[in-house]
Amino acid sequence: MSRPDLGEAAPPAGEGEPANLSGDEIPPAGRVGQLVAGVVPVALGLAGLGYSVSLSLGTPAEAGPGLWPALASLLLLGAGLWSLVFERSTPAVEQFSRGAIGIAVGVVSLVVFVLLISRIGFEIPTLLIMAFWLKVLGRESWLVTVAVSVVTTAALYLLFITLLDVKIPRLAF
Repeated sequence: MSRPDLGEAAPPAGEGEPANLSGDEIPPAGRVGQLVAGVVPVALGLAGLGYSVSLSLGTPAEAGPGLWPALASLLLLGAGLWSLVFERSTPAVEQFSRGAIGIAVGVVSLVVFVLLISRIGFEIPTLLIMAFWLKVLGRESWLVTVAVSVVTTAALYLLFITLLDVKIPRLAF
């Protein structure tokens, strides 16, 4: 089989060469991995729910700052419980690989983001987490990082604070 030139399309997987040439398929995680994959979202959901309730849920007509985080936490809690109860025999959970490190860093940065919002307001933590995710996790250029971070922060400010009047801790401008 000849190598395709730049102008030619590569043959579809299954015709000639296997789709995964490096042979680095990730094996199933096993029972402990499946347990961790269910317990971690349950723990994060419970922690998020507890923190959300401490922020005040409000009412459906007058939503408090903890209402939407509480709903997200309930979804996370439900997904984790579903995994623990119904996905025990499914080999879909993969072993942790190097890619899991980026996910863990993203989750930790999200927790830091939530803690910073309650201490220094909405604007600076939003700008910082966007920049961190784009530059460090996404490996974007500085131009893209700065532009997207500033535009996203401004859009979220307009949406949540100006249009929806959500009571989020803010800087004193």
